[in-house]
Amino acid sequence: MVLATSKIYGNYQTSIPKEIRKKFNINNKEYIIEWDIKEGKPEINFRKRRNIKDLIGAFHLEEETDSVELKRSLYE
Repeated sequence: MVLATSKIYGNYQTSIPKEIRKKFNINNKEYIIEWDIKEGKPEINFRKRRNIKDLIGAFHLEEETDSVELKRSLYE
């Protein structure tokens, strides 16, 4: 069953149909679209955008790190 369709415009742009935006509560400030190919067919997923505050505490290292040394190593 097809819930909605959208048109592909000149620069391969399209819009997310209103029915899909409402069903999944999608807005352009909080979500991005991830594209994938599974079993030879395109698949899209909506994912909330992440900012730096969302990532704080998400990673833990066994060894101590020094942000100044990490930055210096980028330029070596």
